[in-house]
Amino acid sequence: MPKHKPLATSQKALTPVADKKPASVMVDDSQRLKEIRKLVEANNKSTIDTNTVICQIYMESRFDANAGAGHNARGLMQMQMQAVQQVYKYRKKKELGRTPNDDQTKAAFADGKAFHASAEIFNEAKNIQLGTEYMQYWIDISSSIEEAYKKYRGLSNGVYYKKISACATKLAANPDSMQVLRDTLK
Repeated sequence: MPKHKPLATSQKALTPVADKKPASVMVDDSQRLKEIRKLVEANNKSTIDTNTVICQIYMESRFDANAGAGHNARGLMQMQMQAVQQVYKYRKKKELGRTPNDDQTKAAFADGKAFHASAEIFNEAKNIQLGTEYMQYWIDISSSIEEAYKKYRGLSNGVYYKKISACATKLAANPDSMQVLRDTLK
């Protein structure tokens, strides 16, 4: 059997075990932002622009697809069970062209509850689809996008949307900058 040669070698000395001082490591985290951008562009089910959705995702989960595991709010967009159920009912209404009857609503709610309880809630693409469909539901019954965000968050002061909107404006000017997200959505 032939002996394999190493792919690469290094002549640098190893850090001694006694050296406990922290070292700064530069990390380019813009790759995750690019991944999220592609996911949003492919899965946005709303009229909300890509940068606004990206800022909302960052504010909700800091781009952690597994955020909320073991809690009610789950995934990138922190989808709660009641929100998922509402999306399933909303889908049924669109399919039927009318408000679903009680049995259809119960079935939609059961399907939404089952999805929320499954590992699929953490699937990034599906979570973004659900979250943006949920936002579109609020947009469709609101007078403005700001009003939709107020209803979405259950807050009347509009701070949530103001932060996301300001972030989206800055992100549009610098689309690959994680620093924009960190600075605007503290």
